[in-house]
Amino acid sequence: MIEIGIDPTFELGPVTLAWHGITIAVGIVVGSLLAARYARQRGLVPGEVYNAVALIVLAGIIGARFFYLLLNDVGALLRPADWLGSNGFAIYGGLLFGAVAAAVYLRKARLSPRYLDAFAFGLLLGLAVGRIGDVINGEHYGPPSSVPWAIQNVHPDADVPSATVAYHSGGFYEVLLGLAILAVVLLLRDRLRRPTMLLWMVIALYGAGRFFMFFYRSDTDALAIGINAAQAVSLGFVVAAALGALWARRQYPSVDQSPTFTRAGTPAREAT
Repeated sequence: MIEIGIDPTFELGPVTLAWHGITIAVGIVVGSLLAARYARQRGLVPGEVYNAVALIVLAGIIGARFFYLLLNDVGALLRPADWLGSNGFAIYGGLLFGAVAAAVYLRKARLSPRYLDAFAFGLLLGLAVGRIGDVINGEHYGPPSSVPWAIQNVHPDADVPSATVAYHSGGFYEVLLGLAILAVVLLLRDRLRRPTMLLWMVIALYGAGRFFMFFYRSDTDALAIGINAAQAVSLGFVVAAALGALWARRQYPSVDQSPTFTRAGTPAREAT
């Protein structure tokens, strides 16, 4: 098993810092850098990636909190104080709201949908780094396990039920999933030349990976059909990605197109 004894928080002078917040912040930075590098290699403007990040992150935080409350306590959506909780965020809500924010930004700025591929490319490493905090905290644990990669969080402030037991770690699996999908994308990125096709592949692989991952997590209520709510949402993301890929093939029949989001009758600003 893998033993982790790191305190989820630490003191830096008079300030108490949480590893969870630090790894998320680092994930945002490295994800943005990777997205900007992808954009530069595709003839896009890296600065536009950085300009959109703040909006995407804010929308993602709101969406993650909204989705969590929607799934776990609908009534809390009408209680403003409950929105300010520091625990309880659903990644799918963050992805959905973040994607909408990115699309709105690109349309307003009249930029190419190819930037969505850049954001998706950077997202993978950003998620992997950000989830390291979950591993340290012992969040998203599953059933007890004796497999070599089971995590035993021995620090008394960890979120696991017992410091003497090793569990399947949903956070650790998220790290591995992000890195595995990034490896696939790195191998196939030169073949995914049609705009938004990389985005849809990332969504499909992430949804499929999380569907199987939730057989080893115990923090989501089961549904009547033998899967839990998170798995049902995962399947929805896979279906949405398949439909999106079909739309992209019809919308952009030539892989050499450089489309931009424009308003009818308005010339598009070049994105190169």
